[in-house]
Amino acid sequence: MQDILVKATVEGVRIYAAVTTNLVQELNVIHNCAPVAAAALGRAATGALLMAATMKNEERIIIRFEGDGPLGRVIADAKGNTVRGYIQNPLVILPPKTVSWM
Repeated sequence: MQDILVKATVEGVRIYAAVTTNLVQELNVIHNCAPVAAAALGRAATGALLMAATMKNEERIIIRFEGDGPLGRVIADAKGNTVRGYIQNPLVILPPKTVSWM
């Protein structure tokens, strides 16, 4: 299945939707990401693509997350219908959470 970006306008409301499975898989291969890192990078890249779709004149948007958590810096840079991404710590594996009740 191909990745898809759909734009629509209904009664003056703009709607954007994207399927980016192949994009996220390609970013995962390029960066050799663990599952949590692949999800974070994929979401940032998809968000950047959706925002770039709203821009005129092929303007560029950069989304940058700088946290003190284990993933570190996550960057997505989109222009038109192209995007590139970076994640500082792609091999982060988070331990499962345990929930305890009283």
